Amino acid sequence: MHDKIITALLAVLLALGGWTLSRTFSLSQDMVLIKEKVSQVEQAIDEQLWNSVPTDDVSKLKKKKKRKKKKKKKKQD
Repeated sequence: MHDKIITALLAVLLALGGWTLSRTFSLSQDMVLIKEKVSQVEQAIDEQLWNSVPTDDVSKLKKKKKRKKKKKKKKQD
């Protein structure tokens, strides 16, 4: 009698473990898709932002970025 109960409990435990594993894998795949969508939205926002800035301002911003990068390199050396 005890053997049957233990076997049934092990079967339930294995079933729950399998269900948990499949659910975790499914959630992992969903997270990958969501991260990709967020990345695409961020990229679209950046493109819209750069397209809305006048060209004179864009060149000034790019120069400022280059200066910041140069300063960082000097600090590291």
